[in-house]
Amino acid sequence: MFFREFSVVKVKRAVRQSWEFPFSIDECPESPLAGPFSEEQLKAVDRTVGHLPFSQRTHDGRRAWSVVTKHGELDVWLTSDGSVFIEGETSLNLVYAVFLQVLEVCPDVVLEDRITGELHDRASLLRLVRRDEQKTVWRLTTAAMMATAQA
Repeated sequence: MFFREFSVVKVKRAVRQSWEFPFSIDECPESPLAGPFSEEQLKAVDRTVGHLPFSQRTHDGRRAWSVVTKHGELDVWLTSDGSVFIEGETSLNLVYAVFLQVLEVCPDVVLEDRITGELHDRASLLRLVRRDEQKTVWRLTTAAMMATAQA
């Protein structure tokens, strides 16, 4: 498990339809972002995240949810200025699951990796999840081989 930092951002329709993901937001000649979430959209995201299995309201003064599974823990919070953040120590599988649910109520969004600055749509995030899983399998296989060699 690794610490993950993402934000869910709205993008312009032309970006979703014709740009190849992932891409770095810093390399764009003009901003691909379409502005903050409306209060109606924030309410829809809030309800959706609240219906996820293992999701519990944080009760820490934020409009936030904590999603705790065997794959790690994520906090999803919504700000009054129209932003949605996802962060925590987890596998990318959990991030992907949350993102898919948000896509159901807000199809004009992508996921911004706040550590790398890359924007991901559904397909590029799935590729990232698979790459992450392959790294985990490789690490476990290497550790098992080393343990067997030492025995």
